[in-house]
Amino acid sequence: MAQGRVKWFNVEKGYGFIEHPGNPDVFVHYSAIQSGGFRKLNEGDEVEFEVESGQGNKGPQAKNVVVTNAAPAPMGGNNGNGGGMGGNRGGSRW
Repeated sequence: MAQGRVKWFNVEKGYGFIEHPGNPDVFVHYSAIQSGGFRKLNEGDEVEFEVESGQGNKGPQAKNVVVTNAAPAPMGGNNGNGGGMGGNRGGSRW
């Protein structure tokens, strides 16, 4: 099996790319992820996968993708808005 790191993965669209050292990036579709429940990958996840050559002008595609080392979860989720009264939108507390 090949090894690589998730470059990016769009959960809404269900696809992304895996960096495969010394080779072109590999396309990955959510249906290729071997996981129970919701199938998704996070940027930076280390994965093992099989490479399928693309058809026509398509590049390589991953199949049987398994996460071997999950990337740390992103901190927070407020994108630095600060929260609180007004949330940096011009409001004030008083």
